[in-house]
Amino acid sequence: MQRILHFAQDSDTSGFFPQLAKWHDRSRYKMFFATLNPIAPWLRDYMEAQGVECFSCDCTSRAQFPLGMIRLARFLRRNKVDILHTHLFEPSVIGLQAGVLARTPVRVLTRHYSDYHTRINKKWHVRLDQLCTRLSHAVIAVSQHTTDHLVSVEGAAQEKVHTILNGIDFDRAKLSGPDARERIRREFAAEQSYLLLIVARLHPEKGHQYLFEALPEIQRRVSRPVRLLVAGTGSFFDAVYREQVRALGCEDMVSFLGFRKDSADLMAAADLVVLPSLAEAFGLALTESLYIGTPVVASRIGGIPEIVDDGVDGVLVPPADSSALAAAIADLLNNPERRTKMAGAGRERVQGRFRFEDMVRSYEAVYEGEIGGQSRAASHPIMSSSGS
Repeated sequence: MQRILHFAQDSDTSGFFPQLAKWHDRSRYKMFFATLNPIAPWLRDYMEAQGVECFSCDCTSRAQFPLGMIRLARFLRRNKVDILHTHLFEPSVIGLQAGVLARTPVRVLTRHYSDYHTRINKKWHVRLDQLCTRLSHAVIAVSQHTTDHLVSVEGAAQEKVHTILNGIDFDRAKLSGPDARERIRREFAAEQSYLLLIVARLHPEKGHQYLFEALPEIQRRVSRPVRLLVAGTGSFFDAVYREQVRALGCEDMVSFLGFRKDSADLMAAADLVVLPSLAEAFGLALTESLYIGTPVVASRIGGIPEIVDDGVDGVLVPPADSSALAAAIADLLNNPERRTKMAGAGRERVQGRFRFEDMVRSYEAVYEGEIGGQSRAASHPIMSSSGS
């Protein structure tokens, strides 16, 4: 049985790591889970209830990262971990170096973002991304767009990069009950309003500001009140975005919800789910929305066109364009027949392409390929030109 450790940041609002614990092949893999920063208590409790041993490097600042690297390397050696799989930027930078120190046989990185560091001209971040690719035996890209960027821009070896689309656990995307839509709309006094929803962390790359800027124009174009629910966290930008909404005179239109566990209910209640991202490797909320049956409006950027069939189950607009965003949203709100036709149009495709179980099996195929490749290399060492 292979021993695998997934290394992440601290918490998980998407449910990705609990789903990994749920779907991994327990007959072939013993799973460990570790975090760079102090692990969220609820996440530790859930993972351990699934039989997954947890470990935290307990870094509370970047100054502690070198110590965290040593702690992780010791854990990898002590538990004889065969496969280290890192996720996100800082855990990959620290985790993969720890894996090298611990001589972990197989090191895998999932690139959950694509061109973000290049786009904002973070040169050192790009170099660290390239270092992580070099330290990995395999890199998993969550969209074809991410693969293309890794290979064509960052110079990754084509044979090292594997495109594996993110998956969703359809059990997690279920509604709490048959009255979920009506209950949510009552909660926000939106029974007679158009209800928009954005589910994303509060960060400039998600494009919230362009959606806020679009709200006055949307309201001018439609005959009913418009309400926007903003689900997601981000302590610094929460205050920034609230101030922007006040300055636009849209305070009564927008509700900041923070983190919500009932995102499926929110999506079912919304007339449209909006994701106006400036950079997006995948767009998990879009797959969940299409599965639930709510049309989407999103940016034509990154991996989003690999999820949304433009004009069929949603509408794609140029990024950073509040006017185009307003026009697309208002047109759909004013056309209930088109919205009804779009609702559910992407469900079958999502079920076929984005099953979480299929994603995990693809991950495991990458692990086995790397383990097999190393075994073959050990059995047939390359002879030097001198014959020694």
